[in-house]
Amino acid sequence: MGLISFIPFDKYQRAYLDAFYRLHSAPQRRIDATYRYIEAIEDGFEDISAGISTEPPRKYYEDHVSNHKKVDEKPYSKPLYIRDKNNPRILHPYRGR
Repeated sequence: MGLISFIPFDKYQRAYLDAFYRLHSAPQRRIDATYRYIEAIEDGFEDISAGISTEPPRKYYEDHVSNHKKVDEKPYSKPLYIRDKNNPRILHPYRGR
């Protein structure tokens, strides 16, 4: 029982991983938002009569949680077929064992 109490369950919780990915991806999110802001200025969607801001407006940032969930949605999370252990040329349908 004592060994089970040392397992860091809170480290692997969803909230912890979301915060970790948000902090880890902050620089790239800012670069992407800056590119979107520049494209909006070039296309004439953004008013620059008062000048151009060095920080892109909040509307050009994407939600980090939605990006993380898009990455987790894989079309093939389980294999469709598995190889035979004696002959690797033979494929068997995966039954979820």
